[in-house]
Amino acid sequence: MATPPFSMYSPRTPADAGPLVRPRYGAGRADDPGYLRSLRTGTVLARLRAVMLVLAAAQVLILAISPPLVPGGPGPLPAPWTVPPVAAAALVAVLAGPRTPRPLRPGRDREQAAAAALLQFRQAILVRFALADAVILLGLAMAVTTRDETVFLAAFAVGYPLLLGLALPTAGGVERMRRRLEAGGAESHLWAVLLAPAPDRRHVSTAR
Repeated sequence: MATPPFSMYSPRTPADAGPLVRPRYGAGRADDPGYLRSLRTGTVLARLRAVMLVLAAAQVLILAISPPLVPGGPGPLPAPWTVPPVAAAALVAVLAGPRTPRPLRPGRDREQAAAAALLQFRQAILVRFALADAVILLGLAMAVTTRDETVFLAAFAVGYPLLLGLALPTAGGVERMRRRLEAGGAESHLWAVLLAPAPDRRHVSTAR
């Protein structure tokens, strides 16, 4: 099977087969150079941040091409029946998104803990993105159905800030996830593994 284009989609970790990621033990939030500056560092976190920027930008592209998709254009107000589903999707994202990832199980050595933390961090980002993106896409589907762009604009106004707040791995977002991972008493070494050099994609391909 072909290797995914971005390593964040791969569940392969050091615990699976070899040290594909070598954590920088002792690294912490203070070692993060910032979102945009980190993109040039070649770390695991840099790759994750680049992927999420692309996915966030794709939603803006959807907004830009929505007028041809919804011939009726925007109306004064969205149809009343379209509001509850969008509001429900937003509520699910607000309630469920921050509950990911699950706390780590205590008792692992630091290599196992770091590998598990990275895997759960990646999964949590994807789940959070999917929850917020569902609000936007549901609004688009209803806009096409009702031929009224207003419901999509409203869904985008709600869903896009949720997407940025829940899924973008900012320093604050990483720190909140670290606290969740360590809520059960385990040490996650999350910053150590995120600030580690990202594995070479050719190495990942040959390791499979």
